[in-house]
Amino acid sequence: MPRRGSPHAPARPAAARPPGGRLSAGVVEGFYGPPWRHDERLALLAAAPALGLDTYLYAPKDDPWHRERWREPYPDAELARLGELAARAAAAGVAFVWSVAPGLSMRYSDDEEHAALAAKAAQVRAAGAHDVWLLFDDVPYDLPHPEDVARYGPGQAGSGRAHGEAAARFAAALVPLGLDGPLTVCPTDYAGCGRSPYRDALAAALPADARVLWTGRDIVVGEVTREDVRAAAAAFRRRLVLWDNFPVNDFDRTRLFLGPLTGRPAAVDDLPLDGVVANAMVEALPSRLPLATVGAWARDPAGYDPARAAADAVDAVAGDRAALVRPLVRACAGWPPDAPRDDGLTGALVAAATGDAGALAEVEGRMRELAACAAAGRATAGAGGPDALVAALRPWLVAAGHAGAAGLAACALLRGTGDPGAARAALDAVETDFPDVLRADVARFVRAALAASGAGTGPDAAAGTGHRAVLLTGARPSEGDRATAGWLRLRGLDVRVASAWPPPGHVPVDLVVLTPDAPAAAAGALASADVPVLAWGRLVTLGVATTSGVLLDRDRVALAGGGEVVVHRGAGRLTWCDPVPGARVLGRAPEPEPRPVLVAVPAGTPLTTGAPAPAPRAVAFLTDDGAARWLLTDAGRSLLDDALAALLPPRPLAVPAP
Repeated sequence: MPRRGSPHAPARPAAARPPGGRLSAGVVEGFYGPPWRHDERLALLAAAPALGLDTYLYAPKDDPWHRERWREPYPDAELARLGELAARAAAAGVAFVWSVAPGLSMRYSDDEEHAALAAKAAQVRAAGAHDVWLLFDDVPYDLPHPEDVARYGPGQAGSGRAHGEAAARFAAALVPLGLDGPLTVCPTDYAGCGRSPYRDALAAALPADARVLWTGRDIVVGEVTREDVRAAAAAFRRRLVLWDNFPVNDFDRTRLFLGPLTGRPAAVDDLPLDGVVANAMVEALPSRLPLATVGAWARDPAGYDPARAAADAVDAVAGDRAALVRPLVRACAGWPPDAPRDDGLTGALVAAATGDAGALAEVEGRMRELAACAAAGRATAGAGGPDALVAALRPWLVAAGHAGAAGLAACALLRGTGDPGAARAALDAVETDFPDVLRADVARFVRAALAASGAGTGPDAAAGTGHRAVLLTGARPSEGDRATAGWLRLRGLDVRVASAWPPPGHVPVDLVVLTPDAPAAAAGALASADVPVLAWGRLVTLGVATTSGVLLDRDRVALAGGGEVVVHRGAGRLTWCDPVPGARVLGRAPEPEPRPVLVAVPAGTPLTTGAPAPAPRAVAFLTDDGAARWLLTDAGRSLLDDALAALLPPRPLAVPAP
């Protein structure tokens, strides 16, 4: 494609390894959820060189002409926007890559399908998008069309063979259109380092010079080693481009990942790795903070220092607002997602709660910084630049302010000067914020301070109703489990948390709540138990559904009786299932994927095993966050109360719903 300063000079292929021992570095708009606005894309392309990025891969999952409606030509207005993006990228010296993802519906044995794919590529290339990649990510391994199974074979090997042949035909069709360089393909089996039937079949059919997009040893990883790269390249028998799922947040819209890239190899010269494209967050402008560190690593892997790169990124992206946003960046720097949010602060909070005076002083300083973020969140928005960044961060800045205030209230209690009522009120604000800034860390610290002061956090349970419940989850209960147990106790149930069924020392119970973290063996044993079950995990193992999954970026449920109910305080996730015949669907996710998310399975309904359900079961829309207060609206909590009442009449409410 054209390069800045030389409008007719051919460019190296996007994400090809540049000279000088560096890696090509790019950004992929490849998340689920609302795509970036056109102005956000244009602004990022203009800023990309300063961030160290030389490639932009257009792959938004919710662009219908990229994925679901891939056969259809882009409407004129959409095509014009793609052309403008390509022109802006060329002016900035950035490779603009358009991608197409036909795998949800393509009939690989049909020549007309391949012709439609080639025609789509020709349309966007004529508009100026010269680089085209082919994606088969996040589609079923099993080919859905009988004629394809007959031609390519069943299972992983069949889909690998079909995808490889489709890529070869697509690459051949692009040659007359002027494709320069190898075709880059994202396989369905894009995570992991070893061989598989899919990879063997794909490798046998791909063009010899094709490159493969790969995410690491897992979908989201904290570390990519040299050994990982070599093993994966050997499995695919091709050179790789790392699709780095950093700092993407579509799986948890409460969080931002603003810190630096870590855990990537320092020596890359001899690796079969051409470059990296980092999957950005749904929030376009805040994504520049971590993306700048991706650019810094790719520019000089051997000399990369994450802390220095993070500091440089804040200065470069936030400008004169750097001091305002730096505390938030530090509080949201943890990666991978299950890592401590801020290692140093986490340790200081624990030490301060147990009487360490030095740690308490350190915590007070950090909490003051966070509390000041509330004022930063009131900065005015601009068309771009630092004020626009502050505006984009505003919900998390406000939440950081609440966390800081709660932390300071806890510090005052530990010094013997605090007000327990004020600390409880501050804790309540933290636990009802949808944006998550150190929520769990600060909440634990406040509870510890209240306990140390003798104040406690209030009654752990309402007046009992005589009903017993078991919350069946993993061996290490999560914050979502804790929140769910709290909801059940507020409804008057005596709750026990367990990871096996039946639990040790089992006594009769009136309800089991089954979460996604519960062991499969426990869920399997529960399937034949004569006890009501409320579940949002292990639905297939429980026997109430043939398939299930999670929809991202959803905040409402369409009720069977009509109307929609907003169930989440922000963009959340909904567990869905295809229930067994005889189940009653009470609510669905709204269009475009109206899948069942609220289901009643009466006692006696035939389960997938053929046996009748020994007691009623209900499927709720929750995920591993459970019945968290920060997630659920009053209406969402009411739907859960109704499901509980149906399973356990009479309704065991001891206190009014909050």
